[in-house]
Amino acid sequence: MLLALAGCGAEPEQGGPAVRAAARELWQGRCANCHGVDGRGDGPSGRALARRPRDFHDAAWQASRDDEQLRRVIVEGGAEHGLAADMAANADLADRPAIVSELVRIVRGFGASP
Repeated sequence: MLLALAGCGAEPEQGGPAVRAAARELWQGRCANCHGVDGRGDGPSGRALARRPRDFHDAAWQASRDDEQLRRVIVEGGAEHGLAADMAANADLADRPAIVSELVRIVRGFGASP
């Protein structure tokens, strides 16, 4: 799995257990530090930012964004889209659409829970 994340192997099949595990590992390693493990924008680094990270449980925000917008922000970063510059780009995921789609699914999953 780590080889796939590093770009050294074939991308796991879309929606399969390997891609879900790889995306969850990426969430924990890259995203949760700011967005929080549960997607509430309360990660340890996120609490220190002047502009708090998005709380993905916000139903109005979830409804205002489509999946393609989320994919672009994940890969290109916030500044590229007029959002917080603290949202780092993940350019290494540009050629990993299955992983990015699974990260979008994780973000959408937070919107389904109260």
